[in-house]
Amino acid sequence: METQNQIYPGISIEEMKTLFFDTHALIEPPFKVYQLNSEGHRYYYRFEDGEPVFYPSVTTLLNQVLPKSPFLIQWMVENGAEGAVEKRDLAAAYGTFMHIQFESLIINGFYNFDTVPETLAAYLEANNLPDKVFNEWATKIRKDVLAFAQWVKDYKVRPLAIEISLVHPEHHYAGCIDLPCVLTLPKTGEEVTAIVDFKSGRKGFWEEHELQLHLYREMWNVNFLEYPVQRVYNFSPKDWRTSPTYNFKDQTDSPNAAKIPYLLALATIEDEKRDNTLTIIHGSVSLGDDSNPADNILTLSLADFIKQSTEKAEKTPLEGGLTPEADKDISTEF
Repeated sequence: METQNQIYPGISIEEMKTLFFDTHALIEPPFKVYQLNSEGHRYYYRFEDGEPVFYPSVTTLLNQVLPKSPFLIQWMVENGAEGAVEKRDLAAAYGTFMHIQFESLIINGFYNFDTVPETLAAYLEANNLPDKVFNEWATKIRKDVLAFAQWVKDYKVRPLAIEISLVHPEHHYAGCIDLPCVLTLPKTGEEVTAIVDFKSGRKGFWEEHELQLHLYREMWNVNFLEYPVQRVYNFSPKDWRTSPTYNFKDQTDSPNAAKIPYLLALATIEDEKRDNTLTIIHGSVSLGDDSNPADNILTLSLADFIKQSTEKAEKTPLEGGLTPEADKDISTEF
């Protein structure tokens, strides 16, 4: 995955590139997938006949249609609104860091724990994260990576891809899959093709995690008919002291998977209700003339925004479209 490119304040676009792909086993899809992030909403898109076609992410889709977990509500009450937001954001940031370290291990085949302080310090600085988490995270990531290494060895994991972004053309959603792989079940010696999704939480896996995996499985199988996924799992490290241990839960037979057709139908309704436009405030305003402040407002559809942003990247200033002044003040209406 490439570093995000901030097109306008609060709006970023990136081309999603697979970190690893087994070209001996699979043929990579011929289309490029991009990601648009704005105001907490995430859309994937690809170009079809020169036009950007948008797909809500799996997480956005589930957030639209699933009720808030009572455990999450209780946690928010206990921490207060401000404290809950800070803890959520820090947990998400640690989860991203953990993903990066897991991927480094499985791609390179080794991991140097002595470089953790330098790697972590660079990550905190690059993402404007507080120094107060350094000591906690430095200890935690060492344990988590070692637990992950133990799991890879226990299950003889062979990756098919790492961080691969796909779209489901029929059900119209998209997502980034952590680890499609072939693994060997220790008890039986059976080899299975699986999708494994990493979580950093220690308190178990939730309904959303099960549904996420099954949506990923459907998306993978429609893109790789010749190599269908047989089983889906969640992985998370445990808090261990003397021996690296982990949670590894088979979610293949989850009864919640039967909800997916209904959730997809609800998500379609919710997405159609959303005002998928961007309101851009550009140019300059003066109190000393007869100009109308409303003339500084430009409203674009997502598709027009992507097309004009693409043109702008190729030619500056953009003729007949957004000008560099448009960068100065952006508000979004999603």
